[in-house]
Amino acid sequence: MSGAATPGAGHHRGRRGYLELLGLAAAAALLVSRPDLSTLAAGLGLFLWGMTLLEEAIKRLSGGTLDRWLHTATSHPGRAIGVGALATALVQSSSLITLLAMSFVSAGLVALPGAIALLFGANLGTTTGAWLIASLGLRFDLAHYAMPLLALGLLGRYRLSGSLGGIAGLLLGVGLLFLGIDFMKLGFETWQDGIRLDGLAGDRLWHWPLFVLAGIVATVVMQSSHATLLLTLTALASGQLPYLPALAIAIGANIGTTVTAVLGALSAGIAARRLAGAHVIFNLATAAVALALLVPLAWLVDAVAELVGLAETAWPLKLALFHTLFNLLGIVLMLPWISRLADFLEHRFPEPARLAPTQARYLDSAALNHADTAVSAMEQECRRLDRRAYHLLCSAILMPSAEVIGHPPERRSVETPIDPDTWPLVNARYHERIKPLLAEILAFQARIDVPLTETQQERLAKLQARTLRMVEALRFGEVLQRSLLRHSARMSPLREAHDDLRLAVATGLNRLAEAQEGQTIAAPIDEVRRHWQDEMARRLRSRHLDPSLASSLMNDLHQASRLISALADPSSP
Repeated sequence: MSGAATPGAGHHRGRRGYLELLGLAAAAALLVSRPDLSTLAAGLGLFLWGMTLLEEAIKRLSGGTLDRWLHTATSHPGRAIGVGALATALVQSSSLITLLAMSFVSAGLVALPGAIALLFGANLGTTTGAWLIASLGLRFDLAHYAMPLLALGLLGRYRLSGSLGGIAGLLLGVGLLFLGIDFMKLGFETWQDGIRLDGLAGDRLWHWPLFVLAGIVATVVMQSSHATLLLTLTALASGQLPYLPALAIAIGANIGTTVTAVLGALSAGIAARRLAGAHVIFNLATAAVALALLVPLAWLVDAVAELVGLAETAWPLKLALFHTLFNLLGIVLMLPWISRLADFLEHRFPEPARLAPTQARYLDSAALNHADTAVSAMEQECRRLDRRAYHLLCSAILMPSAEVIGHPPERRSVETPIDPDTWPLVNARYHERIKPLLAEILAFQARIDVPLTETQQERLAKLQARTLRMVEALRFGEVLQRSLLRHSARMSPLREAHDDLRLAVATGLNRLAEAQEGQTIAAPIDEVRRHWQDEMARRLRSRHLDPSLASSLMNDLHQASRLISALADPSSP
């Protein structure tokens, strides 16, 4: 069956590749025949490339600072909106802030309402891009500044490393942005004598949704609302596009930005999907209000522009003002509904009723986008692994975990009768519940490919060392369990010593679960070991203990000591 399907699939891929090649050839022919379009397309490509390099450089230079800053801000909705707006204004990428917020929610670092407020602020902050392009990008010869930035960035990117390499990447990204804007200005100026868009007056009601749709499509195709706004602003400044249609296209660009969140949520968990849903709902609601009030908002923009002294024909600046006003209006309308929106999304996207035993809960692919969320996801998943290991170690000493974890174990717990058939073998349960989760943790750590600070690297190293010690302890527990099951009968000569040993290990596990590191964990088993070494010598002399049983007990005490030693943190005093 599979062999028969392969040729068809190969033929389909070949036909698709042929169509793609044909499309590229047609596009190349069009661009060669139209230098104006070629210049415009080159400018757009340079702009998008610059945005990508700028995001990478900012993530590299922040070293987790941006992540921690945004995480702290989400404790209060008003603060989250302000910080989201400021962060987006600084990095000029609402997509970066959106993916950060999704990473936080997926890793369990922030609650959904705080992340929603952060997204509201990111939407407001992204409007600063329109202001920068309208006020600076369309007035100055940016190519004059782009060339030295490109030269420094290219040389530094391939010759420098560390923070200096990050600064070089930042310069290169800004240089490409400047050059892209200048190329698009040149392309529209050349185009001005050819095709004109003056007929797009948009004087009918049904025209506005078409312009909004054009903004959505442009943003989805280019994966950047900044690029859509840049095209719109450049066309508006060159007289290629009337004012009111440009406002409608800006509304569509706002909706198109939700595609990034939706695409990011497809491979992420439930929490990220909830946040993507909030992003879509907010942008759709804001766009609907802005479209319904398009003419009144245009009047308001004219009034504010006159109040602050803008020229009547300063259309690009008015578009930037409109972009800010309708996003601000959306925040004002949606802010009182954040809690209800979060409740609705949690109901709409519920958590799975039960996770599979080997399924990781926090190792969401969205957490890999940023250092803090990746490390936090690792820490939380390793804690889950620890809890499973604690329960399995309780089985190794034939004690219910409820008698060990949560309160100090009591003597009566080890003196109850033992039914060997009721206890799962450590080795079988390890392969069922521990090893698969451990494999997911190690695979996730191998996929972390973002710059880490020295502190974050140390945290990951400690997590890995602790996890490996836990697995080593389980191996000792497996050997210990076999002996305890062999001598579990009430009248066994080793039962008394084994009860002391089990109680000592249980006490150590309890202290470990309560975060009492160091010598306090090993103290109970050390005391039991010293006592029974003396007691064995006494019983061997009086012939009350068989030498072979004494050998077994010595080995069991040694395995118990190794188990506890593996669990103790070697860095503790």
